[in-house]
Amino acid sequence: MQQTPSSKQAKQVTVDAVHAAVAASFPPGYKLTEIVFPDESCTDSSDQETGQVRVGVTYWVDGPDRAQNNSYYEKLKQWWHDKGWTIGTDTWAGDQFVNARNGDGYLMSLTGTVTGTVLGRLSVGASSPCVWPNGTPEPRS
Repeated sequence: MQQTPSSKQAKQVTVDAVHAAVAASFPPGYKLTEIVFPDESCTDSSDQETGQVRVGVTYWVDGPDRAQNNSYYEKLKQWWHDKGWTIGTDTWAGDQFVNARNGDGYLMSLTGTVTGTVLGRLSVGASSPCVWPNGTPEPRS
């Protein structure tokens, strides 16, 4: 079993990636509000927990003009392209969702609300590949 970044290091990578992507995609004056999600346990092919976790961060992006969401989407896609990320799912035209993965296995997404009372509110999130909490494989009990 290979050493990985620790969960703390992986979380910092996700935070840094989101902040850089948002700064490149949105005009000045936006505010990021964290949406707190717990770390996710990773499982193997037989659905058994491996001891690894997937960490991440998601933020609401508040402040920008929601009428310009398609422009923010295009700018984020360009940022991903420029940084070597590969688009995975892109259902922006209907479901307002797009994600991309980088070469290290980190995943980032942009989502717009399409139902409810706050249409077009955007969130940007990123998650890590499965990592060992302390960076080194832990013995199974």
